Amino acid sequence: MHVIIGGAHNGKRAYVKTLIKEQGNNHVQWFEGELPKPGSESVVLAGLEKWLEQCGLGEEEAIARVIKSVENRAAILILTDIGRGIVPIEASQRELRDVCGRLYQRLLAKADEVTRIWYGIAKTIKKRGELS
Repeated sequence: MHVIIGGAHNGKRAYVKTLIKEQGNNHVQWFEGELPKPGSESVVLAGLEKWLEQCGLGEEEAIARVIKSVENRAAILILTDIGRGIVPIEASQRELRDVCGRLYQRLLAKADEVTRIWYGIAKTIKKRGELS
C-alpha cells in the first residue's frame, strides 16, 4: 500500500495520476468518497474523510472496513490531512478530525510507502526496508 498524504489542494491527485501513468498501470479503479469491495484489482482510494463523515459506523468498525477494503491488493490511498489549522467549533467536526487522525495512523503504520505532498512537492517519508 502506498499512502499519499497532504493538505487540501496540494497536488495529491495530480501526483497520483502521474505516478500511475509512469508505472504504465492502466487497470486502476478510482474510488472517491467510497470504499471498494474487497478484491485483488489495483485501486486508488481518495476522500476517506468524506466517507468517514457519512458512513454512520463506530470508529473501530469504520477503521476495520477501510483496512479490509485495501488488504491483499495494490492500493494507493490519497489522504487529506485535516488535523492542522483551526480546531472546529462543532463537536462532530472535532470528532471527525480525531477519528481521521487515528485511522491515518493505522494506515501509515501498515503502508509500504508514504509520500507527503506539500504544494506539489513530493517527499517520501517512509519506504519499507529503508530508514527515513
